Amino acid sequence: MKKYALILLTLAGLHSSAQQVTVSKKIQQAMNRIDTNTIRSHIAYLADDKLKGRLPGTEGYQLAVDYVVDQYKQMGVAPGGDNGGYTQKLILRRSLLNNKSAVAVLKDQQGNSDTLDFAVDFTAVPHPLQTNAAAAGQLVFVGYGVEIPGQYSDYAGIDVKGKIVVIVAGAPDGLISTLTAHFSNGGNKLNTAFAKGAVGAVLINLAPRLAGNSAAVIQTNVALNPEKTTAYGRAFIGNMQVVLNSSKALLNRLFMHSGKNVEQVLADMKKGKASSFVLPCSITASYNTTHTDFESYNVVGLIPGSDKTLKNEYVVHSAHLDHVGIGRAVNGDSIYNGAHDNASGVASLLEIARVYKTSGAKPKRSVLIIMVTGEEMGLIGSSYFAANPTVPKASIVADVNTDMPTVIAPLLSVVPLGAEHSSIMNNVKFAASYLKLDVEKDPEPEQNRFVRSDQYSFVMNGIPALHIKYGNKTNIPGFDLDAFVKQWRAKYYHQSADGLDGVFNFTAAKTYVQLNFLISYSIAQTTDRPTWNKGDLFGAVQQ
Repeated sequence: MKKYALILLTLAGLHSSAQQVTVSKKIQQAMNRIDTNTIRSHIAYLADDKLKGRLPGTEGYQLAVDYVVDQYKQMGVAPGGDNGGYTQKLILRRSLLNNKSAVAVLKDQQGNSDTLDFAVDFTAVPHPLQTNAAAAGQLVFVGYGVEIPGQYSDYAGIDVKGKIVVIVAGAPDGLISTLTAHFSNGGNKLNTAFAKGAVGAVLINLAPRLAGNSAAVIQTNVALNPEKTTAYGRAFIGNMQVVLNSSKALLNRLFMHSGKNVEQVLADMKKGKASSFVLPCSITASYNTTHTDFESYNVVGLIPGSDKTLKNEYVVHSAHLDHVGIGRAVNGDSIYNGAHDNASGVASLLEIARVYKTSGAKPKRSVLIIMVTGEEMGLIGSSYFAANPTVPKASIVADVNTDMPTVIAPLLSVVPLGAEHSSIMNNVKFAASYLKLDVEKDPEPEQNRFVRSDQYSFVMNGIPALHIKYGNKTNIPGFDLDAFVKQWRAKYYHQSADGLDGVFNFTAAKTYVQLNFLISYSIAQTTDRPTWNKGDLFGAVQQ
């Protein structure tokens, strides 16, 4: 039998001095005791048909909430939610566009007007805070609508106050994957435009034409503050008066009398050449939105810290508890169970909590284990929690997010999305080294994964965060793991096939739990608070 000695591993490069994290014999034993059958049983319950896909606001989602709370109680995890309980209540709002009400009219400099056709020339984004949305203004082309402080700005030399901006999807070439994802995110583009004083936006997808139809259901989702005056989410949160979506066909039309060549401008933009200018036309737009409000819950467990000072700081583990509910039937199955997405992530966090409780680990900092709602609706549960946490916001030092671990093959390498921006990369290297895992760069930058899960909500609130995804290392000669994952994703991602009878590697799931535990534990044990890298863009975000 293997003897467990006291192991000291060094986290080098943290501030001015090296700091040591101890993995005791009891912690090693608790990690070794992680039971793959228990992980499987968590997934089996959460992905059962009786939960009907865990859509927020439904009985199925409430069953998931009750299950997590019961697990916390059984393990002795303290409540970390509102009013001494395990939950944080949110008001979620579903907003539906009244398609027939949507009107958009172009006017040129000679006063000639042209009424655009809904679902042919444009669609509108439902307003999450207003029933009647309307705006009129000069159109200004602002390229990608990107601003990188001190480096690049599509708004340089352009005044957009009171105007309606035209923004092209994407970002300039040459950025690392996390920054490409961030600057390509439509919500970030709208936030930037709003900060510059724009009252509306036309978002241009470079597809030749819109693929919608006049009867399509167009919906937005947000979380609201109790007064219902502020919205939280990854996309449109109501800071603009109107937001329209359109295609390359309308962009060509807007450029027609501008004296600019649209293809040349787009080519210049890709190379990082700011190409903004005032268009020779204005637009008037209006539409109506219907709102439906309902309650949902984040579930928050607390493992108190042991240090008299550091216990007032918190390391967060997050995973989303929701999935997409009931949808189009495929092979007679209309329940989208979300076994991988994200019952497996919730199961991972429950077992991380168990390691903390059964190992005798006494982290210096406190640890919050949070299952958030509404991730599939646009990161709205995590957006709300990160902005309105149940502990003082400034006391949260890091978030370790778990979303769809994709445990379908041996786990030999990992991709820590977001860790490259802060000192928590050292914590990842520590944990990966301990488990003899390789650390890789993002193999799929085109997926924009960094902004598509809950760690992004914490980053946008100034909190260092990461999301561990699978790497591509394999121990099978000639096996293309990347191709295998892509084939698997096409069959299971957001499909009714994502049930427990799909592909699972529970040994990999155990390793995944161990890795994420070690990351949070090392952050909790390191005296110095995690810091953003010097000059890092996300470090400039104010808490």
